[in-house]
Amino acid sequence: MKVLYVAPRYHTNQVPIIEGFIKAGDEVAFVSQYQGGTEDYSALQPVILGYPSCFRLLLSCYKGLKRKMGKTGKDFVIQSKFGPLPKGKFKKILKDKQPDIVIMRDRSVYNIGVTKVCKKMGIPALLYTQSPLWEDVEGKGGAIRAFFRTHTPATRITPVLGEERPGKTYVKEGAYYVPFVMEPHIAPDEKMHFFEDKVQILGVGKYVGQKRHEMILQLTEDLKNRKPFVPFHVTIVGEVVTEEQKQYIARMEAFIKEHELDEYVTLKRNFSIGQVYEEYRKADLFVLPSKGEVASISHLEAMSCSLPVICSDSNGTSCYIRQGENGFIFKDAEYEDFRNYVERLVGDRERILRMGEESYRLVLEEHKFGNYKEKIAEIEKILRSGD
Repeated sequence: MKVLYVAPRYHTNQVPIIEGFIKAGDEVAFVSQYQGGTEDYSALQPVILGYPSCFRLLLSCYKGLKRKMGKTGKDFVIQSKFGPLPKGKFKKILKDKQPDIVIMRDRSVYNIGVTKVCKKMGIPALLYTQSPLWEDVEGKGGAIRAFFRTHTPATRITPVLGEERPGKTYVKEGAYYVPFVMEPHIAPDEKMHFFEDKVQILGVGKYVGQKRHEMILQLTEDLKNRKPFVPFHVTIVGEVVTEEQKQYIARMEAFIKEHELDEYVTLKRNFSIGQVYEEYRKADLFVLPSKGEVASISHLEAMSCSLPVICSDSNGTSCYIRQGENGFIFKDAEYEDFRNYVERLVGDRERILRMGEESYRLVLEEHKFGNYKEKIAEIEKILRSGD
């Protein structure tokens, strides 16, 4: 099978998929619009296709104007949603790779161009989004959303199941639920448990407000003062590249110093994926209190390393957690709910081990690459047949 992906950047959640195709002897290529701050190229070197020169000039002027005004913003939204495709370069890649199917990430101006080129060359095109399989009956976005839907593939896959609410949600024809791929990394009997006789709590995510690392710091303080006290240690691993991230971690460090938490929490930054997995190996419990997480993969990484996981219900991929079996899902922004679930596990080491084993089992059963490839092959046949 020959597959070509097109996405704003080469995200961590694509790595297990790419590795799966390579190990299976398939041909896979990846085209991205720009390069992210931290990316793992150990399996594949993506083609950074970029944008036409006119858009690059406009984007540079926009960024310069913002700097002069002392403002910060999410430039990647403008790049990924409204940056146009350099069609000539993309056509050349398609002619060279001759893929059986092109899988593009999200509806955007870029992918309107990708869709047109694929249609002209007779190559099946599939949309990958992180919108729930169960969509709201009353759609959002009006005319703009309708325009993007009309000019990008109608067939889509999503790793987010969503919630069936009778009369309020539905599954649109041509939509398929395909969970993230995650190969097992650390079996229960290969893990390090309770290092230094402490329950090791781990959080992974960029140092930005969305990740709500401050909830983990508050948790650290509460566990420190808990009676009876249970020995524990908290480690947070995240990216620190932008000025926003530097300011955020500085505030965290100030909180740690002010509340005398130095011996209970360690902040780590800019780790390679290999280093992150070593942290998973040493951890006993994974927490993800972030808000509005469209489709996190970090808790699935933790599950592949035999860890029980706790995350909020605003995380689209919280559907990978079996409540009370391999972890807990708490109400978004409800700190007490979050803390109660953590305390429930911190004081019960046998349950931590049982839940970690269940996490590993779920990865083996529901997130193997073979399931993903089988679904993509099935969809490719449907698209070629025109059904």
